[in-house]
Formats: sequence, C-alpha cells, structure tokens
Amino acid sequence: MNVALDYDETYTLDPLVWDKIIKLLINEGHHVYCVTKRYESIADDIKLALDIPIIFVAKGVAKLQAVRLKGIKIDIWIDDKPQSITPYKRGSGTLINKGFARW
Repeated sequence: MNVALDYDETYTLDPLVWDKIIKLLINEGHHVYCVTKRYESIADDIKLALDIPIIFVAKGVAKLQAVRLKGIKIDIWIDDKPQSITPYKRGSGTLINKGFARW
C-alpha cells in the first residue's frame, strides 16, 4: 500500500504521533511518501523532520499529477486540503473538481 502524507497542517499538527504511524506503516511493508505543495527551496525543515521520500509539487500542478509523473500510485491520501490532490482546472480554466470551489 502507498500512503501520501501532507506536511504543513497535517504532519506538523502532531509530529510525534505521525512518526509512530509512519514507522508502523513502514514496518508492515507499506510505503509512505510526503507529498507537499511547499517549494523545495524553503523545505529544509521537512527534509530534517522526515526520513521518507518527499515529493515537492510544482505550482499549478495537483498532487495526484505530481506523483503520477514519478510513476507512483497512491492508495491512501492524508491531507488537510484534499482539494489540492486532484486537478481542479482544465487548460481553459473550467473547474473539473467542483468540490474545490467549496474549500
């Protein structure tokens, strides 16, 4: 199983608990990735805090697209802003993730 964990306002709310959960998942043979919209250039704290792969998502790209570009299929997403996971605009600007407007 592949699990994506957001950093800001998700992992940061209780790092000690998330560290235990990450360790448990890895010990059970699962893969845990940090998927963040934070720019890598300002993410030294993330790199220091986590010992799991970190996927930095480029501006204008949804998290789902970013992991797919890396050839990863996420089974479970843990994120305080789930609207950031799926694409929400087509090239024309048309909303395709209608739930995004509610967030």
